[in-house]
Amino acid sequence: MPGRKVPEAERREQLLSAAYVIAIRDGLDQVTARRVADEAGASPGLVFFHFGSKDGLLLALLEHLLAGALDAEVTAEVAVLDSAVDRLLALLRVEVEGLPEQRGAVELFFAYWVSLGRQAAFRERISRALESYREVFVPVCADVVTELDMPVSAQALATYVVSLIEGAAVQVVRDLSTFDTEALLAVLAHHLSGQRAEHALH
Repeated sequence: MPGRKVPEAERREQLLSAAYVIAIRDGLDQVTARRVADEAGASPGLVFFHFGSKDGLLLALLEHLLAGALDAEVTAEVAVLDSAVDRLLALLRVEVEGLPEQRGAVELFFAYWVSLGRQAAFRERISRALESYREVFVPVCADVVTELDMPVSAQALATYVVSLIEGAAVQVVRDLSTFDTEALLAVLAHHLSGQRAEHALH
């Protein structure tokens, strides 16, 4: 009796999941059609059918990675906080606290940037994802700029905040044992409290 025929979309996701496992476990350079096929219990021809080439597979894997790693959002719990500063700190906390459990994905992201970042297709996709990620912070930062009457743009503050997250991501990959969420949040809170105090004097 023949087994269930797997829908094309489901099979593609299985292949991507297999590629992700290999990339996290063994490194990006080990993601080949044959290894992905073996991991997924499929044929190499099926990998090429779905992705066309190794670069096609790696681009699809990058999309899969970015969809999970750069997915910040202002949740309902964050949105209801009264103070814009509190909303920004809460959003930052969610992002930073999630980094240790995403360490493998963060390391894979850096591997893409170092290994394939010079190729236009990969560089452009990474740049678009980073820009979209920063844009999530802009409305909250705009509220902070207004609340504290800061002499900077919302875009500049969002860039600064995202830079803190990116630096934290580097630290998670470099040395997880010294990663300190509370210390990072305290730095931004201290900076913003100084702005708040200065605003109160005017």
